[in-house]
Amino acid sequence: MLDAASAFEPLALQRARGAVHITTKRRGDATVLDRLYQSGSGKARVPRGDGFEAVLLNTAGGVTGGDLFENSVDAAVDTALTVTTQTAERIYRSTGNDARIVNTLTLGAGARLDWLPQETILFDGGRVRRSLTVDMATDATLLAIEPLVLGRTAMGEAVARGFFTDHWRIRRGGALAYADALRLTDDIAALTDAAGALGGARACASLVYIAPDAGDRIDAVREAIGDAGGASAWNGLIAARLLGHDGAALRAALIRAVAALRPGPLPRVWFT
Repeated sequence: MLDAASAFEPLALQRARGAVHITTKRRGDATVLDRLYQSGSGKARVPRGDGFEAVLLNTAGGVTGGDLFENSVDAAVDTALTVTTQTAERIYRSTGNDARIVNTLTLGAGARLDWLPQETILFDGGRVRRSLTVDMATDATLLAIEPLVLGRTAMGEAVARGFFTDHWRIRRGGALAYADALRLTDDIAALTDAAGALGGARACASLVYIAPDAGDRIDAVREAIGDAGGASAWNGLIAARLLGHDGAALRAALIRAVAALRPGPLPRVWFT
């Protein structure tokens, strides 16, 4: 039986925890699964197809304050794989704590890893800290994107306040090749309306392509993006920013840009 004091203590809300760790290896000419670890709300599926593809799932149905999700992918020497998500990830309103999403990628010599998650949708009052850390061999190939949508325009949603950070650190051959940080906080509506920020756009995406042939791909990427953003190339990498007035517009531009950098079609879950 609760005493009078404990009856008025705030309830400790249940928080979601999830972890997925994937390691691949080469078997003949094919990339196959070596090890898969999954726990809590973090799951992965490996559908059959022409190439190796892993689909990440969050069985909690979304992310809110205090949740923690950790994903790691290790692409062994000369392997090729694609990692995506089953659907858009939703960052729901928080009671005050930040959620954390930690993604870590490792690419061995000659490996190729396409990190292609679907959109992250930030709801009003959502709070999340996300990071992407990559350690890749000099001759490996990385294609990485992270799309962000600020509320669902079709549902009349808007994001007035919240907290969102996204930190990228990519090392190539042991040396820092790319570092980036996005921070949206406090009055997000006013911040994203500013011309120096999103200029009124409600969806944005970061894209990075690091590969021996990156310098040869920049024209194709710029043509694919068109007036939805811009791209630059230097030191064997391409970095691009894309904007959209809503999630659908951003997705269309992002599909074109990714197609210019991928030898095959995007994962099937992007179209289901």
